[in-house]
Amino acid sequence: RVDYAYATWSNIGEMPIWFSVGRRPTTGGIPTNLRENIDKVGTAGVPGILGDYACDGATVGYAPDIAAMPGAFVKLCYGKGYDRGLITTAGSSLKDTDFYGVMAGLYDTENLRAQVQYQRGVHIFDAPSDGSALTGPVRHNLGNIDWIGGVVMGKVSSINLFLSAAQSKTHPNDQMFEVDAGPAGLVPVAGLLYDAGSAAEGRTGTAVYVGGRYDIDSTGTKIGVEYNQGSKYWIGMVPAADDVWTSKLGTRGSVYEIYIIQELRNKPIAKKGQAFFKIGYQLYKFDYTGSNGWVGAPKKISDLAATPANAQMLAPIEKATDIYATFEVRF
Repeated sequence: RVDYAYATWSNIGEMPIWFSVGRRPTTGGIPTNLRENIDKVGTAGVPGILGDYACDGATVGYAPDIAAMPGAFVKLCYGKGYDRGLITTAGSSLKDTDFYGVMAGLYDTENLRAQVQYQRGVHIFDAPSDGSALTGPVRHNLGNIDWIGGVVMGKVSSINLFLSAAQSKTHPNDQMFEVDAGPAGLVPVAGLLYDAGSAAEGRTGTAVYVGGRYDIDSTGTKIGVEYNQGSKYWIGMVPAADDVWTSKLGTRGSVYEIYIIQELRNKPIAKKGQAFFKIGYQLYKFDYTGSNGWVGAPKKISDLAATPANAQMLAPIEKATDIYATFEVRF
């Protein structure tokens, strides 16, 4: 129920080393903080294109003083998802999901940031743990997923620009997502990016995320534009993103977005008080099914009508628009 709550021990032994433990700041990472109008948290958690997910765990970091690389750091990360829980479902072989990662901050100043990260998710689960009627309870782990990617952010005067890219690679096992077929019992349907009857092969996906924001300091107005694109087998572990109905960074296709933020110029009562209006527009163009998911093989949406064998459980969306308006207060 908590986004993040952690404790950090810095300058261990009077050296540039720190240790941190708790619910990690693995949501709202750069560069997604620009569109959310928030400052980056610490060393910026996880690059937004690689992860936006609440996670418990620990980090050990080292920040050497290198003149040519101001703000440089490297940290080792571990996280755990308690999917197994306290009660074991009948027929379940479930294990907790673990995450391992290493992040390197190559350059980290107010006007220029460059970070790269590698992470591995071990024992990826087969369904959301809410046990909904559609998916049923989570029963199995489908395999592992590797991610690698990075982000570069720069600021010139009032213009903020960024470029981020990532790659995902699956390593499926022989476990599959199962549905309850009544008298027939549990029937295997799909595995980690493959369908029943197909080979359990590893799949590689890619994604890119670019954009910028122009700040008008005199009026408190901020205007942003963004674009992201994901390939057929792209997997983004980004369910906590603040999009209205599905995370745009997990899309297998393209998303265009434009937004305007208008901050209130009144002096805040709280020390870190902030209030602003935000209005935005998003255009989603889906090329393949299964965005923001990893169960089953993606199908090209434009080919579905001509291929009855690829019929979907739910009608897939090819295009969608989202217009949103918010009034946000932080303190």
